[in-house]
Amino acid sequence: MIRTILVAVDGSEPSLRAASLAADLAVKYEATLHLVQVVQPLSVTKELEEFARVERMDVATSRDVATRYLLGPAESIAKTAGVRTVVREVLTGDPAECLLDYTRDRAIDLAVLGRRGLGRVRGLLMGSVSSKMSSLAECPVLTVK
Repeated sequence: MIRTILVAVDGSEPSLRAASLAADLAVKYEATLHLVQVVQPLSVTKELEEFARVERMDVATSRDVATRYLLGPAESIAKTAGVRTVVREVLTGDPAECLLDYTRDRAIDLAVLGRRGLGRVRGLLMGSVSSKMSSLAECPVLTVK
């Protein structure tokens, strides 16, 4: 029985396709859908610094706002599909390690990830996060193209 489904969301097209498939499954099984965004601890870009300046907030706050903004489209997909219970989480750290811990700590029944996200190395056939999750997760992992 599938009661809890995790979707790793990073704003990429593969992660949104993963969110769509996971939402369909969540509706079918009446499962709770966990939308999880993982950010690197010191991922500050020029764009983020500019966003913070324009919005008159510190960089840490602006990163939180920008990150939560990335969860919006995935949440809309879930709500449109009819998912009843959606949990939004923003974690900080190594994406694969955070997702592995999350699936274990919350007894997630299924993890759904895009094959490649917005990571630094786009050319790999399968992203390092989805590859690591497939190898090490204690729950089944569904990888979406």
